[in-house]
Amino acid sequence: MKKNAEGVEKGSDIQAPDRRRSTVAVEDVGVFLDLRDQGFKDVIGGGLFTEDNGDLTFRFGHSLIADYVEDDWVGTHVHLVRSKDGGKTWSAPELVTMPRVKDLQKESFFWGPFFRTRAGTVLYTGLHQVLDAKEGTRQQDLSMRAYMVLYARREKGQAESAMKIVEWPPGTFLAEQWLEGGFQLPSGRLIFTMWGIAQRGENWRCGVLISDDDGKTWRFNTVGYEADLSIRDNPTVKGYPAGFNEQTLFLTGDGAIVSIIRGREKLGRGVPGGGNADTWFFRSESRDDGETWSKPEPTNLPGTGATIGRGLTLPDGSLLIGCRIPYSRTYYDLPEKDLYGLNLARSFDNGKTWTPEQIIQRDHEKNPFTTHHCAMNGLFRQLTGDQYEYIFGFFGHAYQPKLQRMLRLKLRVGQPE
Repeated sequence: MKKNAEGVEKGSDIQAPDRRRSTVAVEDVGVFLDLRDQGFKDVIGGGLFTEDNGDLTFRFGHSLIADYVEDDWVGTHVHLVRSKDGGKTWSAPELVTMPRVKDLQKESFFWGPFFRTRAGTVLYTGLHQVLDAKEGTRQQDLSMRAYMVLYARREKGQAESAMKIVEWPPGTFLAEQWLEGGFQLPSGRLIFTMWGIAQRGENWRCGVLISDDDGKTWRFNTVGYEADLSIRDNPTVKGYPAGFNEQTLFLTGDGAIVSIIRGREKLGRGVPGGGNADTWFFRSESRDDGETWSKPEPTNLPGTGATIGRGLTLPDGSLLIGCRIPYSRTYYDLPEKDLYGLNLARSFDNGKTWTPEQIIQRDHEKNPFTTHHCAMNGLFRQLTGDQYEYIFGFFGHAYQPKLQRMLRLKLRVGQPE
């Protein structure tokens, strides 16, 4: 089934999987966005969107007070670049802000469109944080980062200036609310991933936000949660929690929704073949359009930093995900044994087991991926009927100061002759 640039299906039925096996080939590795020559030494994540006029826009976080170190630093603000040639060239970055931001040095802010529904409605989201510590540039208590989530919807033909921005304060869905990607079901239902902490001191949980009225109202359903604090590496120390956080959703050929979930710290250890330091992906599925979910079970896939929001379901029904290579060396047959990198993994049983499809351990300039941070979370973008990009951050520890730029793989999905 064809999709637009935001991954929305065009049509009302799920395409039946082809019985032949699809091929996946990496045709090119290159730069998606590198702004060092304009003074931007940190490009933190980002949101890619196709605007009403066809322009491609990319909104990324950039620290105004320090080089990038953590994704929760105060002083990080959204910047916009625009491309009129599909991402070949980009405009100079522009700071995006709102009157609600009073002090760029003591607040962080992100805002932009993230999804277009089949009705033509554009959904927007963002975060706003005010420094809550007496000193420093980040929140001191990482057991819960209480961001204000901003949300808006712009109906087809409506001016952006006329749309209403609403606040989702901590506790609207979770106390800590990280809204990420998703898709629209053939029924019209919108389903997006969200993770965070429900109450201060608890572990992370993951779930989905659901809307049946084109984004006017939303509700949250939990997908995975483990309350036991002993899954933390340091359960008695106030600080980083463990648990289920980032998710990648798949719509399978038989109508199920599969969630592949990052399990942090001791939650995933003890999986056969794993080491004491590994993190593992878990699997949950829903057979009722996201209303209820099976208990997350560990897969055989070690990794972290997976595809944001939505993975690829290939014409043969198999699933394709991108994730970082962490510590395990038993799952992989690594071309370069000492390096890390990006693992494009594939599943032929709806996400229960995975095998590496493509492993990338160097960038286009042959620089090695020397730590598991080098290949950050990524996203798929469809270019043509059978060609895709996988866009991900490159976190280069060898650079001083630290550098993050956006790289991309060009993939071609085909059928055997």
